[in-house]
Amino acid sequence: MHLNGSNGISHSPDNSNYSSREYDREIDLLKLFNLLMLNKWKIVLSTILFGISAAIISLMMTPIYQSSGTIIISETQNRYSYAGSDLASLLSSTYGIGVGSTIANELQILRSVQLSYDLAERIKELEFDEYGRKFPILWRAYPEDSTTVGIDTIATRYRSVIKFGQVDPDADLVRITFESPLPTETNTIVNLTMDTYSMLSTEQNRTMAMSALNFLRGEKNRFEDELTLREDSLRIFMNNTNLISVESQGTKIIEQIAELEADKKTVEVQLVTVNSAIEQYESQLDEIRPGLADQYSEALGPLLQRFQYQISELETQRLQILTKNPEITEDHAEIQRIDNEIAQFKRQISNLTSDLIESNSLLNLSFANLGGEGSVTQRLAEISEKLVELKVEQSQIETQKEVFDEYYTTLNTQFEELPDNIIELAKLKRDVAINEELFLLVSSQFAEMSLWEKTQFGLGRPLDYAMVPKIPLKPKKRVITLIGLLLGGIFGVSLIIVRDLIDDKITSTDSFKVFKLPVLGTIPDFSILDGLDPIGRQYIDNKSISNQLITFLDHISPISEAYRRLRINVIYANPDKAYKVIMVTSATKGEGKSTVAANLAVTFSEAEKSVLIIDLDLRRPTQHKIFGENREPGLTDSLFETIRISDITNTTIAPNVDLITVGKKTPEPATVLDSKRLKQLIDKLSERYDHIILDTAPYGIISDSASLLRLVDGIVVVSRFNVTTKRELSFTLEGLEHLNADVLGIVLNAFDPKRSTDYYTNYSYYKRTYSEYYQEETN
Repeated sequence: MHLNGSNGISHSPDNSNYSSREYDREIDLLKLFNLLMLNKWKIVLSTILFGISAAIISLMMTPIYQSSGTIIISETQNRYSYAGSDLASLLSSTYGIGVGSTIANELQILRSVQLSYDLAERIKELEFDEYGRKFPILWRAYPEDSTTVGIDTIATRYRSVIKFGQVDPDADLVRITFESPLPTETNTIVNLTMDTYSMLSTEQNRTMAMSALNFLRGEKNRFEDELTLREDSLRIFMNNTNLISVESQGTKIIEQIAELEADKKTVEVQLVTVNSAIEQYESQLDEIRPGLADQYSEALGPLLQRFQYQISELETQRLQILTKNPEITEDHAEIQRIDNEIAQFKRQISNLTSDLIESNSLLNLSFANLGGEGSVTQRLAEISEKLVELKVEQSQIETQKEVFDEYYTTLNTQFEELPDNIIELAKLKRDVAINEELFLLVSSQFAEMSLWEKTQFGLGRPLDYAMVPKIPLKPKKRVITLIGLLLGGIFGVSLIIVRDLIDDKITSTDSFKVFKLPVLGTIPDFSILDGLDPIGRQYIDNKSISNQLITFLDHISPISEAYRRLRINVIYANPDKAYKVIMVTSATKGEGKSTVAANLAVTFSEAEKSVLIIDLDLRRPTQHKIFGENREPGLTDSLFETIRISDITNTTIAPNVDLITVGKKTPEPATVLDSKRLKQLIDKLSERYDHIILDTAPYGIISDSASLLRLVDGIVVVSRFNVTTKRELSFTLEGLEHLNADVLGIVLNAFDPKRSTDYYTNYSYYKRTYSEYYQEETN
């Protein structure tokens, strides 16, 4: 069996190298390009259909509008205070008076659940825009169901759509954006958000100021009543005893006691303020998680106990030195040393507080088994930071109070040694002085706080209110249409490639490479010839000749030239062997093997060779139709009856071409083909003709001609373009190879260059070649 033909069409993979692999890869790309070009109109149609569909979908989509506004948020640094600060600083640290905020914190407030519920209530109250259209955020299902939903749903929808973002890291501007299918809803909700946030911020600041103001009002009234009472008592006592002043030693003790009483009262006010603030923050913690406040107390107690004891000892020591040595001033070296040690311990407390806040060790207590949104987390962090500071401040104030109490006891003992009248007068004057000083302090702070409360506004101020959008943000119709066109092209290309991969039909000469057999010829389809009906017939010399006999009817056509090339490839398939008896078969029916056999015989006759065609396709004979001869008498009549060979041999219209038809129909075609008389007949006729062409049944489906394989010199296998499958052809060739048949090669019949995936074929080539050659011939 010949695996390689002289025309060099097939290549053995054993001889491939790097360059050939690169060449094959290039050819595959060219073949792919040609495949796409052959189906370009399908790709164009797919692209247009997808583009139109995308455009229709974009037109059917509900348009979404977007509007945005900007708001200015003032950002200031926080201020903290510790023990020893004045009353104003203490109010600032406990009630947040004058304390600023960061843009990050204000963004959390904008995203908070509370603000969303406030907005939901205002939107539900407004309900319609200025044109009487109901806001889509209120619909149960826009635009199908206009039933108004609840506040919870409105707030959830609001939080999912509204967007907040800082315009620039260096600017105090925040952009608020909202999207909606109703243009007027977008700017309405953005503007409501800015106004509501400004009102909420102002309300929060004024609420803090009012809390501090109420506290100062109560303390002011209490100290005023106490001062009036002490002044009345002093007046009555002086009228009754006629005492006006106290001796110098007693005066000094009284002054010290009065000064200490004032300090004690100040510390008590500070302690009340701090305790009140701690209770507020602990109640907020218990609202988030019951029992969380107790965890903070247990965590802070052991950490501050050691520092409390040290500071208490130093404060006591300092007071004792000043008491026993009145001549010693604050600049004394020993007093400076004690003050430095106290300051050092206070710095350690401050550092401890900062470390606790930064490490989140206390904050982690609150997060145990606690989930929540980012706003809850932010709030817990702020409360944790405040509680740590207030607990430390509370501890310091309590320590100061203990030191003052001890020193007060010492001075009071000295005071009790004075005469009774002097003691009573001193006490009354002391009480009046203490209460007067406290009353003036609280009154001054109350006046300042009243003024501050009236001038307090929020941190946010709208800069640019949102406008009603004119053009929808989405759908972006052009983009969607372009995407549709792109997807259509990709789908069309993919569909063509996948279809080509799963299509087993032979659509190119490259498909024969896997069979490692030469392609003897590629016979073009009749469609390249204008005005010639492939199934039509022509009457010549009183014979009805089929148009399939193109080599006789139009010997200068490109199809006739292809048959001549086939003849040459058959003759030179093996130069050392003469192919006298040639069998033409195919893989299945309808592949045009009979047409190939008839035209091949005509091309042999053109080379002045005598040719005999024997129609051995006993089941579906065709040769007598092609040449316009009678079916009977024929081969079966000669084999089974006493009819001479000369009586069944028909001289066809083609010069030097004779034909033996099948004759009568036989019930046993395989028996006829396997008969000894047929073999003897072929041997006898081979001496008379230069070439004998046997037109047999398709070997791929009928094995009738298997017995003839040893009588032939070579076999030509015909396949039909876009009809024969690789599987069918492979099955046929494997069967012939199994019988050691000498297969000369494969013929691709009815080749349509317009539908071929070969990159080097061109339909215009056949048209141009035929027309130019025909014109030259006629001229």
